[in-house]
Amino acid sequence: MKGLESRIIRMLETLLGTRLVSIILFGSSIYIGRGRDVDILILIDSISGLDEKMDLEEEVKMLLNRSFNYEVVFDAHILDLEQFNENLKIGSFLSGLSLGYQVIYDKNNVEEKIVEMLKTLSKSRYIMVNKYGRWNLSKIAEIKLRIKEKNH
Repeated sequence: MKGLESRIIRMLETLLGTRLVSIILFGSSIYIGRGRDVDILILIDSISGLDEKMDLEEEVKMLLNRSFNYEVVFDAHILDLEQFNENLKIGSFLSGLSLGYQVIYDKNNVEEKIVEMLKTLSKSRYIMVNKYGRWNLSKIAEIKLRIKEKNH
Protein backbone atom coordinates (compact mmCIF):
# COMPACT_ATOMS: atom_id res chain seq x y z
CA MET A 1 0.00 0.00 0.00
CA LYS A 2 2.95 2.37 0.61
CA GLY A 3 3.77 2.53 -3.11
CA LEU A 4 0.14 3.28 -3.87
CA GLU A 5 0.05 6.02 -1.24
CA SER A 6 3.20 7.77 -2.45
CA ARG A 7 1.95 7.72 -6.05
CA ILE A 8 -1.40 9.20 -4.99
CA ILE A 9 0.35 11.94 -3.00
CA ARG A 10 2.67 12.85 -5.89
CA MET A 11 -0.16 13.02 -8.41
CA LEU A 12 -2.42 15.11 -6.19
CA GLU A 13 0.41 17.48 -5.25
CA THR A 14 1.07 17.98 -8.96
CA LEU A 15 -2.60 18.50 -9.79
CA LEU A 16 -3.64 20.65 -6.82
CA GLY A 17 -0.37 22.30 -5.77
CA THR A 18 -0.59 24.42 -2.64
CA ARG A 19 -4.38 23.98 -2.48
CA LEU A 20 -3.88 20.41 -1.23
CA VAL A 21 -4.36 20.16 2.54
CA SER A 22 -4.96 16.48 3.37
CA ILE A 23 -5.54 13.07 1.82
CA ILE A 24 -7.49 10.40 3.69
CA LEU A 25 -8.14 6.86 2.47
CA PHE A 26 -11.31 5.31 3.88
CA GLY A 27 -14.08 2.88 3.06
CA SER A 28 -14.23 -0.87 2.67
CA SER A 29 -10.72 -1.13 1.24
CA ILE A 30 -9.50 0.15 4.62
CA TYR A 31 -11.93 -1.32 7.16
CA ILE A 32 -12.49 -4.68 5.46
CA GLY A 33 -9.14 -4.85 3.69
CA ARG A 34 -10.70 -5.18 0.28
CA GLY A 35 -13.35 -3.47 -1.73
CA ARG A 36 -14.37 -2.75 -5.27
CA ASP A 37 -12.77 0.68 -5.06
CA VAL A 38 -10.53 2.91 -2.98
CA ASP A 39 -12.40 5.81 -1.41
CA ILE A 40 -10.25 8.89 -1.10
CA LEU A 41 -11.14 12.09 0.75
CA ILE A 42 -9.16 15.09 -0.46
CA LEU A 43 -9.20 18.30 1.54
CA ILE A 44 -8.30 21.52 -0.22
CA ASP A 45 -8.08 25.07 1.08
CA SER A 46 -11.24 26.31 -0.64
CA ILE A 47 -13.81 25.47 -3.31
CA SER A 48 -15.60 28.19 -5.25
CA GLY A 49 -18.81 26.22 -5.68
CA LEU A 50 -20.51 22.94 -6.49
CA ASP A 51 -19.43 23.01 -10.15
CA GLU A 52 -15.77 23.30 -9.20
CA LYS A 53 -16.15 20.52 -6.62
CA MET A 54 -17.74 18.15 -9.13
CA ASP A 55 -15.21 19.02 -11.84
CA LEU A 56 -12.28 18.44 -9.47
CA GLU A 57 -13.70 15.12 -8.25
CA GLU A 58 -14.09 13.92 -11.83
CA GLU A 59 -10.60 15.14 -12.77
CA VAL A 60 -9.04 13.36 -9.78
CA LYS A 61 -10.92 10.11 -10.51
CA MET A 62 -9.83 10.16 -14.15
CA LEU A 63 -6.22 10.98 -13.26
CA LEU A 64 -5.89 8.25 -10.64
CA ASN A 65 -7.84 5.58 -12.52
CA ARG A 66 -5.83 6.13 -15.71
CA SER A 67 -2.55 6.24 -13.82
CA PHE A 68 -3.27 2.82 -12.29
CA ASN A 69 -4.61 1.48 -15.63
CA TYR A 70 -8.02 0.97 -14.02
CA GLU A 71 -6.58 -1.96 -12.00
CA VAL A 72 -7.43 0.08 -8.91
CA VAL A 73 -10.65 2.08 -9.10
CA PHE A 74 -10.79 5.32 -7.13
CA ASP A 75 -13.80 7.20 -5.84
CA ALA A 76 -12.79 10.76 -4.96
CA HIS A 77 -14.56 13.04 -2.51
CA ILE A 78 -13.31 16.61 -2.27
CA LEU A 79 -14.12 18.98 0.57
CA ASP A 80 -12.71 22.33 1.51
CA LEU A 81 -11.74 22.97 5.12
CA GLU A 82 -15.06 24.62 5.95
CA GLN A 83 -17.04 21.68 4.55
CA PHE A 84 -14.78 19.23 6.37
CA ASN A 85 -15.35 20.97 9.70
CA GLU A 86 -19.12 21.10 9.08
CA ASN A 87 -19.14 17.33 8.48
CA LEU A 88 -17.31 16.44 11.70
CA LYS A 89 -20.55 15.64 13.45
CA ILE A 90 -22.59 12.56 14.19
CA GLY A 91 -24.71 11.48 11.25
CA SER A 92 -22.59 13.11 8.56
CA PHE A 93 -20.79 11.02 5.99
CA LEU A 94 -17.57 11.51 7.97
CA SER A 95 -19.05 9.46 10.84
CA GLY A 96 -18.16 6.46 8.68
CA LEU A 97 -14.47 7.24 9.23
CA SER A 98 -14.87 5.44 12.56
CA LEU A 99 -14.94 2.17 10.60
CA GLY A 100 -11.45 2.86 9.37
CA TYR A 101 -9.39 5.54 7.72
CA GLN A 102 -5.80 6.33 6.97
CA VAL A 103 -4.42 9.85 6.73
CA ILE A 104 -1.64 9.67 4.14
CA TYR A 105 -0.96 13.40 3.74
CA ASP A 106 -1.75 16.18 6.16
CA LYS A 107 -0.90 19.87 6.47
CA ASN A 108 -3.75 20.78 8.83
CA ASN A 109 -3.84 18.31 11.75
CA VAL A 110 -6.99 16.61 10.46
CA GLU A 111 -6.10 13.53 12.50
CA GLU A 112 -6.70 15.53 15.70
CA LYS A 113 -10.06 16.73 14.40
CA ILE A 114 -11.11 13.20 13.44
CA VAL A 115 -10.09 11.90 16.88
CA GLU A 116 -12.24 14.60 18.50
CA MET A 117 -15.18 13.50 16.35
CA LEU A 118 -14.53 9.87 17.38
CA LYS A 119 -14.61 10.92 21.04
CA THR A 120 -18.00 12.56 20.55
CA LEU A 121 -19.25 9.59 18.54
CA SER A 122 -18.09 7.11 21.20
CA LYS A 123 -20.34 8.85 23.75
CA SER A 124 -23.43 8.67 21.54
CA ARG A 125 -25.61 5.85 20.30
CA TYR A 126 -25.19 5.80 16.54
CA ILE A 127 -25.79 2.82 14.26
CA MET A 128 -24.97 2.92 10.54
CA VAL A 129 -26.35 0.41 8.05
CA ASN A 130 -24.67 -0.16 4.69
CA LYS A 131 -24.34 -3.00 2.19
CA TYR A 132 -21.70 -4.64 4.40
CA GLY A 133 -23.89 -4.78 7.48
CA ARG A 134 -25.07 -2.96 10.57
CA TRP A 135 -22.33 -1.02 12.36
CA ASN A 136 -22.44 0.31 15.91
CA LEU A 137 -20.26 3.32 15.16
CA SER A 138 -20.32 4.46 18.78
CA LYS A 139 -18.78 1.21 19.98
CA ILE A 140 -16.34 1.07 17.06
CA ALA A 141 -15.23 4.65 17.76
CA GLU A 142 -14.66 3.72 21.40
CA ILE A 143 -12.50 0.74 20.38
CA LYS A 144 -10.53 2.79 17.81
CA LEU A 145 -9.78 5.41 20.45
CA ARG A 146 -8.49 2.77 22.88
CA ILE A 147 -6.24 1.35 20.18
CA LYS A 148 -4.92 4.82 19.31
CA GLU A 149 -4.18 5.51 22.98
CA LYS A 150 -2.28 2.23 23.31
CA ASN A 151 -0.21 2.99 20.21
CA HIS A 152 0.83 6.46 21.41
